Amino acid sequence: MRRKWWMPFYGIFLGIYVPRELRVPGGETVLHISDTPSTVYRALGRLVRELAPRWIIHTGDLADDIKLELTPGELPRYRKKLLELKNALSACAGRNMVFVTGNHDHEPTVKEFFPESLVFFGKGRTELCGAGFNLSHDRAELGEPPLKYNLYGHEPSLEDGEAEGLFFLNGLSGVHVIIPSRDKIFCLPYPGYVDDGRLARRKRGL
Repeated sequence: MRRKWWMPFYGIFLGIYVPRELRVPGGETVLHISDTPSTVYRALGRLVRELAPRWIIHTGDLADDIKLELTPGELPRYRKKLLELKNALSACAGRNMVFVTGNHDHEPTVKEFFPESLVFFGKGRTELCGAGFNLSHDRAELGEPPLKYNLYGHEPSLEDGEAEGLFFLNGLSGVHVIIPSRDKIFCLPYPGYVDDGRLARRKRGL
C-alpha cells in the first residue's frame, strides 16, 4: 500500500487508517507493532477490533513513553500501562499474541500480564499461519539465517526492505498487516502523535 501524506493526520482524529482492501476478509492476518507509547493504545484497540487478526506480534518496548532501562523506578507506572495495553488488545486472545521484550521492558511483568502469550527475551523465532517469523527488538540481533518475515523495532532509521523473497519490517515505520497466504503486506502509518509519545529520544536509539 502506498503511504499517503494525510494518513498520520487522519490518525489524530479517527485512528489508524485501514485501506478498503483490508476491510474485505481474505486470509488469516498477522499484526506487527513495536515501540508503542500508551497514547496509541486506544487506536490499536480499535484496529484490532476492526481487523480481527489471527496473531499479534509486538517486537518490544510495550510502553515506550516509559524508558524503564533509564528509570527503573518507573516500574509501577509501567505496570499500569501494560494493563492498559492488555485491555486495548483484549479482542485478540492472549494465546494468539507474541511478544519480544525490548530494552525498556520488564520481562517478568510482561509474562505476568500476558500469561497465555509467547514471550521471547530480546529475540526468537516462530511459525504462524504457515510462515516463518524471525523476531528481535533490535535488527542487529535478528537470528540467522533469516526467515520469510523478519520483524524488529528499536531503531527508526532502518527502513522496511525485501531481498530474495525475504521481508525485513521495522515496526516503528507503521503497523504491519501481514497476510502470508496471499503474500501481502500492508504498512499502516501510526497517528502523527505517536513519535511525540516516544519522546523523540528514539532518534538516538533509546
